Amino acid sequence: MLRSTLVCSLLSVFLLLTACVSSMGISQADVSGTPTTYATVVKAPNPQLMGHWRRMNPEGIEKPWMFQYWLVKVGDKYAVFYNYDSRRKNSFKGWASFNIDGDTMTSGVDGATFYVKGGKVFMQVAGRNEPYPMDKLD
Repeated sequence: MLRSTLVCSLLSVFLLLTACVSSMGISQADVSGTPTTYATVVKAPNPQLMGHWRRMNPEGIEKPWMFQYWLVKVGDKYAVFYNYDSRRKNSFKGWASFNIDGDTMTSGVDGATFYVKGGKVFMQVAGRNEPYPMDKLD
C-alpha cells in the first residue's frame, strides 16, 4: 500500500512538472513540424538572430510578459515560432508573420522588434523605447 501511494505521488509530481515546463514557452516539438507561415525577407537575417531566444525578466517590472521566438531556416525560407504571454489574458503561441531585414526582425502579430546590436540580441516592445536583452536558449 505504501509503495503504490509513493509511486502515485511520484507520478503526480512528474506530470505536474511536465505540464509546467511545456507551458513555459517554446519546445523542440513546436518547431519540428512544417511552418504554417513564413517570414517576409528583405535581407537574410543576421546569423545571431537564428535559434531559440527569450527575453530576460526586466528589473523593476513586477509581472513581466514572457517573450520567446525560435527562428528557423526551412529550405530557402525563414519561419518564426513566436510566443508571448501576459500571464493574464493576452497571449500568442504559434508560427507567426515576421518581417526580416538583416539585423532586425519585426513581428506582424504584436509589432515587437528583435535586433542585433554590438554583438547581442535585444527586443523592443511596440510603442516603447526601452531595449531588453535576450538570452539564447539553444
